[in-house]
Amino acid sequence: MNKLRARRGYNPLAPFVIRWEPSAQGIKRSACRLLPGYVFFETADIPDWSQLNSDEEVLRILQYEDGQYALRGSDLAFVAWLKKYDGTIEISHVLQVGSKVEFLDEPLIRYGRHVTKVNKNRKQVQIVLGDEGTLLHSIWCSIEYVEANADAE
Repeated sequence: MNKLRARRGYNPLAPFVIRWEPSAQGIKRSACRLLPGYVFFETADIPDWSQLNSDEEVLRILQYEDGQYALRGSDLAFVAWLKKYDGTIEISHVLQVGSKVEFLDEPLIRYGRHVTKVNKNRKQVQIVLGDEGTLLHSIWCSIEYVEANADAE
């Protein structure tokens, strides 16, 4: 599907997130779709929405309440940020600071102040991307805890 759209002049992006997943060998790193079923694309021209919508692999095209399809605001900023990481969010290292986590590295350091939930058992954080008016409200990403280095002082 993405190859067909690329030939039509669209530049598709189906983002991944690296997660800790249980396996027979214990917990391992695994690439999962960040937003299953979602594909973002960009084009130099105004897209032919009816042509895209008639594609048998397209269930529907998301749109804002005002009927607009093109991403904007925090949604557009998030997809631009994803592109900087080639569409893949790696596991971020965090430090436990009281009841909160502090990101130590990319890619999630930018979104540290937007963490709303921490699931210690699954080593995941929920990050709010925008307000209720956005298409992409929040995502879950994996983290790896690191110990504070007492010798650093």
